[in-house]
Amino acid sequence: MYKIILKICFSVNLIIILSKLKINKNLHYLDYENSDFAIIRRTNCPKCGLFSYYITYLGCINYFINNGYIPIVDLISFKNVFNGYSNDSSMTNPWELFFNQPFGYTLDNVLKKGKNIKYFECKTEGIFRPNSNTLFNKKILTFWHNIGLVYSPIKSEIIREANRIKKKLFKDSTNILGILMRGTDYIARKPPKHPIPPSSDTVINQIKEYDKEKKYDFFFIATEDDLIRNLFIKHFSNKLKFIKTDKNLDYDYSQKLFLSDNKNVIGNLKLMKNYMLNIIILSKCTDIICANTSGTLGVFIFNTKFRFEKIYNLGLYK
Repeated sequence: MYKIILKICFSVNLIIILSKLKINKNLHYLDYENSDFAIIRRTNCPKCGLFSYYITYLGCINYFINNGYIPIVDLISFKNVFNGYSNDSSMTNPWELFFNQPFGYTLDNVLKKGKNIKYFECKTEGIFRPNSNTLFNKKILTFWHNIGLVYSPIKSEIIREANRIKKKLFKDSTNILGILMRGTDYIARKPPKHPIPPSSDTVINQIKEYDKEKKYDFFFIATEDDLIRNLFIKHFSNKLKFIKTDKNLDYDYSQKLFLSDNKNVIGNLKLMKNYMLNIIILSKCTDIICANTSGTLGVFIFNTKFRFEKIYNLGLYK
């Protein structure tokens, strides 16, 4: 019954949004005159990362579509880590560097041409959205996979770049273990109500056990933590693959700052694109082992069907 309800919800969403498109001679004309637009912003979490925004906005996108609006994600008009905590309206909406808005609309064009526009705060309370429990429910994951695929698809050029990197790293291998490790400010600050990540030693020992059985061609690690990456390199050498960055974050554990307060992170859209590429490539791995994080939710929303998966569910920091 629950699976049927999810299918009905998704079908209703699709009908609502399709009804707002003008179709003539196989060309799609976007209707700025009659459509009701909801500009959605999340202003209460300026330090939050890309996939914290992604899962929150996905919930709001679904909510406002169900209420008859075309939701347009705004990540530029308020201070956040992506725009360097400034309100520079000349910048491109950072959201649109990674994801498409529904059916070809853009924030800039809607603001210029839209006749019926309302502004809303995208709240985490009281809205059905992906959360850490979603990782352990395939039916709900599939629902959000479909919502993201239709209403917030990844930019095609980023998908192509991720595919090129994957090909370069792994050739034609179909036996790759993806690894997602969260470190830096999680380890230093232990933020309350956030998932506790596993230790590097725990994950390394687990990988060695899995490798005895599955004999992986490669391991692919995604982590923002230079110390964690170096430890994995020490154990797995050339079998471990990762995307190289221009420079290390040089996170200072003694200061215990949020990662989004790091001088090498603030406004660094190139670094954030690198993170996006990591998440996409993880979603294309054969198997996955990971901490319970917002990035992990992104991985599993992009791909709901791994051959084998291990998600560490160790509770929350108090």
